Amino acid sequence: MEISRHQFHSLLPTVKEAIDECEFIAIDTELSGLHRPEGSKRMDTLANRYAEYREATQRFMIIQFGLCTFKWDEPAGRYIAKPFNFYIFPTSMTGKVHANRLFLTQAQAFDFLAKQGFDFNKASIQKKSIRTHAGFCWVYQGIPYLTVKEEEAFAAEAKRKLEEDWPDIKIDEKEIGFVEAARDKIKKWVEDPKKGDDHDGVNIDARNAYQRRLIYQEVRNKYPELTAEGRSGFIRVMRLTDAQRKRRTKEQLARIKKDCEGAAGFRKVIDMISASRKPVVGHNMLLDICHIIGQFVEPLPEDLGDFKRLAHKVFPYMADTKHICASSPLLQPIIGTATSLEVLRFETNLELFSNPRIDMAMEFPRYINDMAHEAGYDAYITGAAFLKIHSYMEMQINPPKPPAPAPEPEVPEEEKKTRGRRDENGWDISDDEEEDDQNWLAEEEEEVYNYGSTYFPLRDKAGAPTAVLAEYVNKAAMVRTGYVCFDFVNAERIDVGVDGFHILLPTRTGKAFPTEEALSEIFAEYGKYAVEMIDEMSAFVFYENLRGGSSKVKPLLEERLSGTPCEGLVIQTIVDYCKVK
Repeated sequence: MEISRHQFHSLLPTVKEAIDECEFIAIDTELSGLHRPEGSKRMDTLANRYAEYREATQRFMIIQFGLCTFKWDEPAGRYIAKPFNFYIFPTSMTGKVHANRLFLTQAQAFDFLAKQGFDFNKASIQKKSIRTHAGFCWVYQGIPYLTVKEEEAFAAEAKRKLEEDWPDIKIDEKEIGFVEAARDKIKKWVEDPKKGDDHDGVNIDARNAYQRRLIYQEVRNKYPELTAEGRSGFIRVMRLTDAQRKRRTKEQLARIKKDCEGAAGFRKVIDMISASRKPVVGHNMLLDICHIIGQFVEPLPEDLGDFKRLAHKVFPYMADTKHICASSPLLQPIIGTATSLEVLRFETNLELFSNPRIDMAMEFPRYINDMAHEAGYDAYITGAAFLKIHSYMEMQINPPKPPAPAPEPEVPEEEKKTRGRRDENGWDISDDEEEDDQNWLAEEEEEVYNYGSTYFPLRDKAGAPTAVLAEYVNKAAMVRTGYVCFDFVNAERIDVGVDGFHILLPTRTGKAFPTEEALSEIFAEYGKYAVEMIDEMSAFVFYENLRGGSSKVKPLLEERLSGTPCEGLVIQTIVDYCKVK
């Protein structure tokens, strides 16, 4: 189901219902760009990778958000999927809120989306004036949004306007005549309201916002008993009764509340997902999570630890299908290391992953046919793949018990003799004919076909991830680093399969830790590498492709230390370091 700006408020209850009833939520995003040019390194440190992603959230934005909910249908023995696709654009929903955001677009990202069929020119508004522009769908149909702090600032601004809590502004020399004319007009009406044609008030024409501000200021300071109300092209100055003032204040508060609710825009969907505390599933989802939080919740903190705590607070249960496939010893031999979403979709369509059956809800026919790289469709594919790989792992670790044998049919009692028993007309009758057979008039219940899928819960009775999923939850794939994955909760684990070394400068040397330049003289000869500092005196050196292997290169490195600023370093292979730890 595609939801545009004009449908958003009316269809929001449908989104909420889907989230409330589902077991988990799959997400996907399409972005205006990915990384700064030449910013991504082949081998990277954890701090640099987060800094790069954080910077990406400040430069680029989500232009399309996909959400798909999955609900277990017990009578039918299957899952029901409800996919939603939203275009996102930071415009005004209410006409009063204008988030003046700056963002970049990356030609390479747009080129990719165009080749995948992303419709930049699609617009539900068919006016020629719009069609003649180089239209972008998300500009016309994109749903706006405010972060929590932006919404709070908007509410405070609206309240200040209501209370007329504004500092006085200086009257420009060009507007002195305008103000004096307005004063004279108001004064004459106050002195004798019945003198003119309009006994209830006076209208002051105002050409711009500055003139309107001056009139509000004049009435507030000189005539506090009067009320100035903005109209189309003029300011209405009038005297209200107490009852009228109360009614006007009540109406204004209701309008502010409505504007605040509308101003939050798409962030309401993120709030619903977060408030549900349900599992959130993505594919290679670390960058998605960074953008979702940075764009809709609050700017990402500079400190990595603060980001982890924030992400876990917003989404307490995250699962990354790319990480699961790359890390599970049950899945790796089948799916391999090429864990793109397209590959995962192909593999999980094989007979080996036939459980469970997944059907689209009747009201959601949009993705009956493939629409790859539309965010809603990719969210659906991600969630479906998650169900299938989870089911496969459960069946291998906890195979379901075989069904109990069907009970033996009961032997019917010997037919009773009915001869000699007759009705009032003399006909023979049987016991069956004596039973009340009025049920044939009752409407039969519609029989529900059961597809026979085996159901495996994602959480135990306490709400924690089940044993099969526990080791993969709140972790995300992170390639080209020395770590197994990105961990939203705990410290990252070193990947013992990566080529690299642990280096330590003992304090007894009395020397400072070598500079990057000094380390390069020792380590650069054996391949592309990244230095991950642990503390002031130790670090990891990770290689993308170490020439010769760690055990063979280690003694060569140690020979090179003598007479250099790196002399005194203690070098261990990653494997040896992890054994000690």
